[in-house]
Amino acid sequence: MLIGIEATRANKPNKTGVEWYAWHVIQELKRQTTKDNNSWILYSNAPLVNGLEILPENWYEVRATWPFPYGWTQFRLSHELKKHSIDVLWMPGTVLPRFHPKNTVVTAHDIGFHRLPKLYKPRQVHIHEHVMREIAKKAERILTVSEFSGREMAEAYGIDPKKIAITSCGVDHTLYRPIRDAAAIEARLRRYQIPKPYFVAVGRLEAKKNITTLVKAFTQFKIRRGVGDPYRLILIGPKGFGYDAIKREIMNSTVKSDILELGYITEIDLPYILNSAEALIHPSWYEGFGIPPVQAMACGCSVVSSNAASLPEVCGEAAIYFSPGEQEELTHALDRIASEPGLKSDLRVKGIAQAAKFTWKATAEKTLPVLTRW
Repeated sequence: MLIGIEATRANKPNKTGVEWYAWHVIQELKRQTTKDNNSWILYSNAPLVNGLEILPENWYEVRATWPFPYGWTQFRLSHELKKHSIDVLWMPGTVLPRFHPKNTVVTAHDIGFHRLPKLYKPRQVHIHEHVMREIAKKAERILTVSEFSGREMAEAYGIDPKKIAITSCGVDHTLYRPIRDAAAIEARLRRYQIPKPYFVAVGRLEAKKNITTLVKAFTQFKIRRGVGDPYRLILIGPKGFGYDAIKREIMNSTVKSDILELGYITEIDLPYILNSAEALIHPSWYEGFGIPPVQAMACGCSVVSSNAASLPEVCGEAAIYFSPGEQEELTHALDRIASEPGLKSDLRVKGIAQAAKFTWKATAEKTLPVLTRW
């Protein structure tokens, strides 16, 4: 068979969740298909880089250039697929080209836009709803990243559960691991001017990540601990929808000087920051999976997570949970991390064991038969 994969997301230079998912699964599929009888094509709108360009003998690159900032999937990729037919197409992001083969597989990560539309731009909600209904109607198979998301999609869009395959996300355990090199950790902290001790939140600074509740809870935590408390809150991630409200909350905080925004940082540095953190705080209103908590657990970093959506499924018994709308519960969780000496050690042991369940190799192994068995 001739199997095509949309690789533009995986090829982006600054990746977040969906882009890293696509990159890692593609790289693992290469390793698992060197001796199969299929041919594989990576479609992109620019030269493949960062390892994607290294192709086994049965893998090929098709560069479909497009001069405009939008429309590549709908128009340029559709043209390519119509001109040169393939047997199977996999779209790692939640979108379908206008023209595609019958055997098309789409990864839909979550339907937060459907459950909590106020946390998204109205235009985003409209687009995502349209795209998801198209997927439900036209995709032959759907991949998603948690049992929770699979149930949500089947219920909300009337999708036959038999069409949905669960392929959990993974973590690069060669990168995200306990690091014993204290000097290397300190060098990263100096680079980003991060003073210890600190809590860290990783992810886009947007409404659905519930960062305003985190800022309020951290502020209350600091007030209760009194003058001279050394804890800081480190926010890592690019700005997203709702950032203005987050910034206002930070500026209105009485401890705003202890809240540091780092923006996007290279992934190579993130494990060092997680290794030295008191805890990762993940207060999201909704997650299809939630990669940052697993990355933190793999590093031996304690996790404080909201109990929303898929997060209890992903984090298991290796996290302290709170209701995302309950600021006081989060404040209490922060205080527990700071004041209970044995808690971090317990979470560290449980977290490393829990994170070991999630590997990109396993994700690709579950994805491969969905793409090849028809």
